[in-house]
Amino acid sequence: MTKTEKQIERDFFEFVSRSELAKAVTGKVYRKGMRPDDSCKEDIVVKFLSGLDEQVQSGIVVINVYVPNRVIRKTGKKVEDIERVGELEELILSFVENNDNNEYDLSRDGTPKSLEAEGIEQHFIYARIKFKRITS
Repeated sequence: MTKTEKQIERDFFEFVSRSELAKAVTGKVYRKGMRPDDSCKEDIVVKFLSGLDEQVQSGIVVINVYVPNRVIRKTGKKVEDIERVGELEELILSFVENNDNNEYDLSRDGTPKSLEAEGIEQHFIYARIKFKRITS
């Protein structure tokens, strides 16, 4: 049976919510559009990006991990928390490479990278995850 966009997004939301990555952040895991605008925590947002309905259902899911900027004591300037971003990027790689999901085969679609989240004094890690849905 073929799954819809929302069903796949829900599956990944649940899968990420149970992961070591989710345990490592200070905030919560959300589906696309559900993260509060005023959140100042490390949050994970899961969203379906694309999919193909062929003999093996496949596609891409995006995980964004938000990381609040840190303050430089001397100047008060807020900058990317490079150390924390690096730790979370490693956890994302581990999530993809060491998953134990029986329904989805996961692989990376590029290297996770950090980007500035405009206007909220945070950065986010953008990771694309390719999936192939294994059906019996």
